Amino acid sequence: GGFSETYAALCDYNGFAFREEIQWDVDNIYHSQDCREFNLLDFSHLESRDVALSVAALSFNLWFTKLSCKDFRLNQEISEQLLYMLSKSVMLEELVLENSGLKADFAQRMAQALSNHPDSVLHTINLAGNQLEDRGIVAFSRHVAKSPKGLQSLSLARTMLTAKGMSTLCKALADNKAIGSSFRHLDLSGNPGTLAGDDIGNLQSLLRQCRSLSHLSLAGTDCPLDAVSTPAGAWRQAPAPSYPLETMPRCWAGCPSTRLASPPRQLFGALVHGCHTSLVHLDLSKNVYSHKRVKTISPDIKEFFSQACALRHVSLAGTKLPADAVRALLQGLADNSHISDLCLDLSNCELRSAGAQVIQDLIPDASSISDLDLSDNGFDPDMVTLVLSIGRSKSIRHVSLGKNFNIKSKEGLLDVLHRIVQLTQEDDCPLQSLSVAESRLKLGTSVLLSALGSNTSLIALDISGNAMGDTGAKMLAKALQINTKLRTVVWDRNNTTAHGLLEVAQALERNYTLKSMPLPMSDVAQAYCSNPEKTEEAVHKVGGLGLGDVGQGATGTVGSWPLACWRLRPAWSGTSFSLPAQTFRLQQGILTTSSEQMVNEICLSVQKHVDILSACPGREVEADILCAEEAIRNANLSVSILPLLYEAGNTPYQNGKLQHKLECLTEEASQACGREIQAIMQAALDTAHSLCPAVVQKSGVRDQLVNAMSERIYLQEHLNLSAVLDQMITDVFSKLKCVTSAVADCIMDAVLGDLTSAQCKLVDSLPRQGLDLQALLPE
Repeated sequence: GGFSETYAALCDYNGFAFREEIQWDVDNIYHSQDCREFNLLDFSHLESRDVALSVAALSFNLWFTKLSCKDFRLNQEISEQLLYMLSKSVMLEELVLENSGLKADFAQRMAQALSNHPDSVLHTINLAGNQLEDRGIVAFSRHVAKSPKGLQSLSLARTMLTAKGMSTLCKALADNKAIGSSFRHLDLSGNPGTLAGDDIGNLQSLLRQCRSLSHLSLAGTDCPLDAVSTPAGAWRQAPAPSYPLETMPRCWAGCPSTRLASPPRQLFGALVHGCHTSLVHLDLSKNVYSHKRVKTISPDIKEFFSQACALRHVSLAGTKLPADAVRALLQGLADNSHISDLCLDLSNCELRSAGAQVIQDLIPDASSISDLDLSDNGFDPDMVTLVLSIGRSKSIRHVSLGKNFNIKSKEGLLDVLHRIVQLTQEDDCPLQSLSVAESRLKLGTSVLLSALGSNTSLIALDISGNAMGDTGAKMLAKALQINTKLRTVVWDRNNTTAHGLLEVAQALERNYTLKSMPLPMSDVAQAYCSNPEKTEEAVHKVGGLGLGDVGQGATGTVGSWPLACWRLRPAWSGTSFSLPAQTFRLQQGILTTSSEQMVNEICLSVQKHVDILSACPGREVEADILCAEEAIRNANLSVSILPLLYEAGNTPYQNGKLQHKLECLTEEASQACGREIQAIMQAALDTAHSLCPAVVQKSGVRDQLVNAMSERIYLQEHLNLSAVLDQMITDVFSKLKCVTSAVADCIMDAVLGDLTSAQCKLVDSLPRQGLDLQALLPE
C-alpha cells in the first residue's frame, strides 16, 4: 500500500531519523500475515514523533483498514497526526483508541475532520475509556446525525457521559436514517447515572429503529429495566369520564381530564418492536430492575424472550430482578423455538427463595438455555431442590452455583454436595461443566473431588476460591490420576502451599487426558513467599509437560475463565500404549465396584423378601419367588462378567494392530510432507537458477543452497508428529472405552430393572399373605 515509501518521504521532509524497525515490521510481519490492522502498541517503545510519523504515513495508505491502540496514552503530537489521517484516509474503516488518554477536544476535532471528509469509509469507532464528557459527545453527535453513511459499530463505554450527553447521542443516532439498516454494535456501558431517569425515550426510539442491532451493552448505566417512555402525542386532552372517580383506572386518578391514547413503552418493548430478530448479545448487568416498588411486571419481557430469533448471550447480573420478572423471562424462553445454546447470567440478583422457586418450576422447560449462571443469589436454603430442578433440564451443559453455600448445618451442606455429585453421575444428564467458585467449601470440596473417579460427564470444573488447602490439593491429585474425562480444571485461591502444588504437579505426570489447567497464580505467589524452591519445582515440573495446545475448555466451555494455563499434553511415548490403558482400567475398576455395590444392596433386599415369602403357600407367590431368584442369579452373573466386558476388544493383538495402523498413518503423513518439502526445495532451486543462472552455476553455490535449506528443515520436530500420534492414540483409546462402558451401562440398567420389578411383585404379595415387612425385619 505504499507505506514504506510514504514513511521514508515524511522522515526526509521533516528531518527525522528513518526508523528501519517500522518499515521492516510493515513490509515483513504485517504483509506476511496479511494483517490490515495497524497497532500502535507495536511501536509504543519508540519516541512519540516516530509513532506520529507512522500514523501520518497511513493518511494516503491503501493497505491498512484498521488502526488500534489500547491502554497507551496518546500525546498531543500523535493526536494531531491521528486527526490529519482521519481527514484524508479513504481506506480506514475501523478506529479503536481505547483508554488512550483522549479528552473532549479530540472528539470535537475528530467530528469536524470527519464532517469535512465525505469520502471517509469509517464505520467502526471505539473511544471507550477516554474522558470525552458531554462536550465531546455532543460535538460528535452532531456529526453522527448528519453522516450519510451511518455507522456499524460504536463504543463509548466509560467516557464520563451524563444523562444529557447520553440523550443527545441517542437522538442523533435515531435521527440518522442510515443507522437503522447498518448499525450492529452499541456499547454505552460504564457510564453511571446516564440512564437513571424514568424517561429514556431517545434510547428507546433508537432501539425501535435499529433492526440490524446484534450487540447491545448498557451495563452500569443505572438504567431501570422497567423505565417507561411515553411516545410523542400519546397523551391528549379528552372529556372527563362519566363514571365515578373510585372506578376510574388508577393511572387516571387525580387527572380526570387526561387519558392515554397509546400505552407507554418500556425498554424490552422497544427491543420487541426493533431488533428482536437480530440481537445476539444483550448486556444489562449492574443496573436495577426498578427504582421504585414493583407491583406489576411488564408483559414486554415475556414477549421479547419468546420472539428473539438470534439471542446467544444475556447478562442480567446484579439487576435485583423480582421473582415475577424471572418468571416472565423463563416463560418467554420456554415458548421460544427459534434459539438454542443461550448463555444466561442471573448472578448476584438477590433472587433468594422466591426466585429459586420460580427457577425450580420453569428451568426444565427453558430448553434454549445451555449455560446458566446462578451464583451469589442467596439460594443457600434452597440448593437441594434447585439442584434437582437443574437435573431435570435436558439442555443445560454449564452451570455456575458459586457463593450459594452459606449453609449453617454441616449435614445440610453435605446433602447439597452429594446432590450435585448425583446430578453429574446421571446417565442422561447433559451437564458438562460445573463451577462452585468462591464458595469457601473448604473440606467440603472433597465430596466433589472424590466423585471424579467415576465421573463420566464433566469435562470442565471450577473449584477456585474454596480454601480447601493442601488436603483438597491431595484429593485433586488423586482424582487427576484416575479421571479420564476432564479436560479443564480451575482451582486457584485455595490456600494451597508449595507442598500441595507439588502433589498436583506430580499427579499431572500420570494424567493423559487433561488439556488445560489455568495456573493458580494467587496460590503460587503466596506459596513462593514461604517456600520458593518447592514452588519453582512444582511449576517447572508441570512446565515440562507444557508442549501441547491449550484445551478449548478454558475459553469455550467455561466462559471467562483465566487464559494463563499450564499447557498439558500426553507425556508418554507412542510406543508405550499401556500407560493410558492403566488409567482406564483403574477408572473401570471403580465403576465396576460401584455397580457391584449397588446390585448387591438390591439383591440383599430382594433375598430378604424371598426368605419371608418362601414359607407361604400358593402358586402365585411361588412364581414371584422363582422370578426373583432368577433376577438375583442374572444380577450376580452380570456383575462377575463386567471386568471381562470392559476388556472386550482390548487384547494385546488388537491393540497392537490399532497402534500399528495409527503409526503407519503418521508415517505416511511424514513421507507426504517430506515429498512436498523436496518439491518446494527443487522449485526454489529451479527458480533461483532461472533468475540468476550466472550465480547458481558457480562452483559450490548449488550445494550451499541445498545445505542452507536442509539446515532449516527438521521435519519431526517442526511437525511434532510423535505428539500427534500420542494424542491420537489417547483419544481413540478413550472412545473405544466409552463403547464398552455404554454396553456395560445398558446391561446394568436391565439387571437393576429386573431386580426392581421382582422386588415390587414380592412387596405386593406381602399384604395378600397377611405379612408386615417392617414387623418381620429384625430391629
